[in-house]
Amino acid sequence: MVNGNERNQISENALLWKQQSDSTNADINTQWLKSNVVDFNDISLKNCTWVYSHVPKTAGTALESYLIQAFELKHVLNIDAVDLNELPECLYLRSRLPQFITGYHPLNGMLYQLLNNEKVVHISMMRDPIERIVSFFNHNITQRFRSKNHSGENLSFDEYINQSHLKEINNGQSRRLAGVIDSDEEISDKELYFKARFAIDNCFTVVGVTEFFSQFHKLIAKKCGVIFHDLPPITRLETKVQLANLKPEQIKIIKQKNKVDIQLYQYVRSKFLNLINS
Repeated sequence: MVNGNERNQISENALLWKQQSDSTNADINTQWLKSNVVDFNDISLKNCTWVYSHVPKTAGTALESYLIQAFELKHVLNIDAVDLNELPECLYLRSRLPQFITGYHPLNGMLYQLLNNEKVVHISMMRDPIERIVSFFNHNITQRFRSKNHSGENLSFDEYINQSHLKEINNGQSRRLAGVIDSDEEISDKELYFKARFAIDNCFTVVGVTEFFSQFHKLIAKKCGVIFHDLPPITRLETKVQLANLKPEQIKIIKQKNKVDIQLYQYVRSKFLNLINS
């Protein structure tokens, strides 16, 4: 049960998070996760909180639909960072911490400073950067991707990929995993890569890849001794741009803007393949 003092502590921690810089929050969260994250060999559904940190357009909703089968719905909380920031107390609305928390939570997010000082299974997933940018564009054009800014809805694909202010399509995966997706501070590609790679190695129980989606959820099910029932594929959005139809110049632009994501994805992919083949 959460008492009054604990509720006050939640509010104090939330206020402190808001007063700190993104880099400070990322450093605090990194150190906390490094000490509390469960190693994959010790993964369990008991005596620990599960946090699935979505990276947008990596099939996160589909993976969540499998993982959620391992928990009672009353112990599941689906909330994104933007909503948690507005109402941090919702984390304990049921007078206890949820067993499974899922949503878009970058490494600098408030969530990690509201959790109890206990072990946490921390999961995420990456996607091939070129595929992800195409998916992002199709999603933005058709559904305006959870944003109050609709300025991109009429952009052509060429206009879209040439925008410099959209952080999600400029090494967005690495920036989320390094905790700098919301930061305006300058960071070199080298520093970004090593920050994100350090987080991958020290702050997550496991990071999968969309390319091996089935292997990912089956690996978790086997490790935890549960059965995930097969689910129908999520209905695809209207596709305005096909990956196979991209022009060489378009691919070149995407690669230039996602050098770190490409390098980090190859590292995560190789690490994941070693895991499932071991």
